[in-house]
Amino acid sequence: MASDNFEVRVSLRKLLIGLLLTVGPLALVGIVTISRADQALEKTIGTHFRIMAEATAADVAQFIHDRVVDVVALGADPLIVDAVTAANRAYAGMSPEAIQEKIARIEKSWNTPAVNPLVAEMLGSRASRLLNRHRELDRRLLRLTLTDERGAAIAATHKTFDYYQADEEFWQAIYANGRGAVNLTDILYDEVTKSNYIGVGVPVVEEGSNRFIGALDALVDVTTMFPSLQRAQAGGTRVLLVKSDGTVIYAPNVSLSMNLKSDEYAAIRDAAPNLRTGYLNATLAGAGPTLIGFAATGLEENYKNLGWTVLVTQSSQQAFAPIRGVVRLIAFVVLVGILGVTFLGVYFALHRKRVFTEIGDLEKAPPVHNTPA
Repeated sequence: MASDNFEVRVSLRKLLIGLLLTVGPLALVGIVTISRADQALEKTIGTHFRIMAEATAADVAQFIHDRVVDVVALGADPLIVDAVTAANRAYAGMSPEAIQEKIARIEKSWNTPAVNPLVAEMLGSRASRLLNRHRELDRRLLRLTLTDERGAAIAATHKTFDYYQADEEFWQAIYANGRGAVNLTDILYDEVTKSNYIGVGVPVVEEGSNRFIGALDALVDVTTMFPSLQRAQAGGTRVLLVKSDGTVIYAPNVSLSMNLKSDEYAAIRDAAPNLRTGYLNATLAGAGPTLIGFAATGLEENYKNLGWTVLVTQSSQQAFAPIRGVVRLIAFVVLVGILGVTFLGVYFALHRKRVFTEIGDLEKAPPVHNTPA
């Protein structure tokens, strides 16, 4: 009876060679793929973080520019210009010494009841009412103070701490040796209102000649720009706004009053001190590998006190988690293939050694002599 069994016999040696020729190149391709995948993954997500940082930095810069435009427009209001012009006209016929003596006398008694009528007149002026109206319409304007060309307060939304402002650094920056310049102070924290603010000072100039005739200073609450930073946080990322010395202006659960320094910013300055935008995968103390996208706001180009940078950060493990599973699967398949070929190789080597040993034992065995019956 004919057998229906069909057998294919392949020697173990040929099978092993075939596997080596197949699995070997595949394993090599897998290793190269894993290596390049890690690099490509870091570049892709790092670039995404950089773009997020750039977009957020642009929002921060636009917020500040808009506030400056608002104060500049207010300083150019005809009523403001007229008020400053009238205050300067009051010095007509007086010597510089007499003017300074008058200002010093009022300054000396500024915090006494003797100046209450003068303060009431100042706060009730048309210019002060205009400043108050603007503050009521825009609550980001905390306080507004208008001074004449000598630095004396002539209108405000409040009683100023000092009558004479020209001895303050911020006023001298606005005065700019008589040229007049927009000046923004460093960011500060107000414990009473729990708000972060900057001083926006603009010159009041004479119409036609653009000659400096006074200064308008506004304290602007910048806390209202923080929601745009919060909106940029998604998928476990953290967004930080830091000063040029690394002090954190904004971060989740962090306020300026804490005076904390950013480890992420320090890592960027150490690795790329002159780079204004980019990304970095750095190992931070206490946080481990962290992916950081960063972008300068560019505000320091016009306002030297605002060298701010936006950071978008996340643990590298979390940032790469969505893709790392695929990379690990490739690594597992490569490892299984290598282990399988290795096992077959070892098995073939041991089996072959055993066959050669048995053949050698047969050759060394003594000849068998047949004894005649």
